[in-house]
Order: sequence, then C-alpha cells, then structure tokens
Amino acid sequence: MITNKKKCTASTTGIVTNKRSLGIEEPTVISVAYEIDGIEYEIKETIKLKNEWIKIGFLPIGQRQRPVMGVVKVGDVVDVSYNPDNPKKAFITNNVGKMS
Repeated sequence: MITNKKKCTASTTGIVTNKRSLGIEEPTVISVAYEIDGIEYEIKETIKLKNEWIKIGFLPIGQRQRPVMGVVKVGDVVDVSYNPDNPKKAFITNNVGKMS
C-alpha cells in the first residue's frame, strides 16, 4: 500500500493472484499482478469493508460488514491506479474504505 494516492493518476487492470484469509476476525489480503510497459508488478492489500444495515422491513436490527469490492476470487480482473513516474507505487482502485 502507498501513502500518496494523489500521484497515482494512471490506471490499468490487474489479475488477483492470491487471496489469504486468516479467519473471521482477521483481515483478508489479496495480491494483484499488473503490467506496465512490459514489466510485471504486484501489490498486496487488505480488503476494505463497509457497514451495511440488517433490517426486518424498515426496522434496523443490526449491522454487518461487506467487502467494498464485493466478492473477489483468484483470477478476477480488478482496476489498479498507479504512479506513472513510479509504477510500483499503486493501489487497487475500488478498494477504498475502512480496514477490515
């Protein structure tokens, strides 16, 4: 993960190469491979979560957490934003939210 996302002005697609979950209470980490100018790079990120209300009709009865990217599997294609001056500085574009 990088600290300055503002410099990541270019985008490409990458392939999820690994997904590691250490259990219900632990974060899930995915690895994504992407290629820029013939050079392959890989990033690893914790899947971010969003809160979702559980309701019976209109009445909220609790909350659950869902991945902001939806369900991700090895082999899925995801969007990657990267720094054109330093392509190894990148992040998964749609993985924005709180840490799991």
